[in-house]
Amino acid sequence: MLKVTPARRGGSAHWIVEHDPQNPPDVFFDTNVWIGMNRQDVAHLKRLESQHGFLFRYSVTNYCEIVSHLEDQPSKSTAEPFIKYRQCLRKITKVCHREVLPAPEMEFLEAAGLLSHLNPVWIPNILQTALAIEIISAADNLAEVRGDTPSRLPPGLPRYVIKPTHYRTLRDTDGDSFRKIMTLLSDIQPPIRGSDKDQMTTLGRWFLTLANFFFLERTSLKRVSFLQLSENERDRFLAGFATGAGRLFHTHCVNIVKKTINDGRNVEPNDLYDAMQLLSLRDENRLFVTDDRFFYQYEVSPEIQRVIPWTAFKSS
Repeated sequence: MLKVTPARRGGSAHWIVEHDPQNPPDVFFDTNVWIGMNRQDVAHLKRLESQHGFLFRYSVTNYCEIVSHLEDQPSKSTAEPFIKYRQCLRKITKVCHREVLPAPEMEFLEAAGLLSHLNPVWIPNILQTALAIEIISAADNLAEVRGDTPSRLPPGLPRYVIKPTHYRTLRDTDGDSFRKIMTLLSDIQPPIRGSDKDQMTTLGRWFLTLANFFFLERTSLKRVSFLQLSENERDRFLAGFATGAGRLFHTHCVNIVKKTINDGRNVEPNDLYDAMQLLSLRDENRLFVTDDRFFYQYEVSPEIQRVIPWTAFKSS
């Protein structure tokens, strides 16, 4: 079984990854890792693949987040956004298996036996996603990606049009929805303590509202909600957040809320996308690599939390 634990003895910064050498794990990365990855890092990943058989994967979340930034306006930190994010997709084509990981919503609903409520629009076409990444990687500019001008695609690639605006709208809409749901906690007074039963009850109701919207109403295009489920389906939905990767996601969301309220920090819409990636750990042989320290400031259990810092992974 794949296990990831920090080597805490003596204040060590190292992490211990235990896995079956005959069944090496699938490894997927937080989007920010792709953004910061350099050529030396890519070469190191290829060596790890060759030496240990790791299978590197990319997720629907990676694809949507990166493509949503292709039309960003230039800024002091990013003079040429298209080139920056196109480079991320080029790294993915060099490192990753072509098969995209399912969307986190799909992972959860399938695990809970509720996949029948997922609208087909949420089921990505794996071949089209892989093709879109190849097309963007080969494009010289946005016009080619959007189909506004003829593209210089490698021979054999069919014509396919990608609209980055669609992904930006999706990202912004989800961000607005997350902000709105966070306002439900505007009356809760810091500090939030686990010993305060009233606060914990409020957080429990808040999480159910979040889960209902993002995993039922949103993914069914508002055709179903928690209250419309059968009693057995409601039990499975709730149980999905009490065990395994669903439990880790639940714990992470509650910790995000505590940190946001206790520290008086602004709501970060991307926090939800980040947290959802944990649901891909439903597969017990997957390893999630991130440079966000918040992911490994706490531990549910080493069997569930198969998360490792990017700095530790690339120094292995």
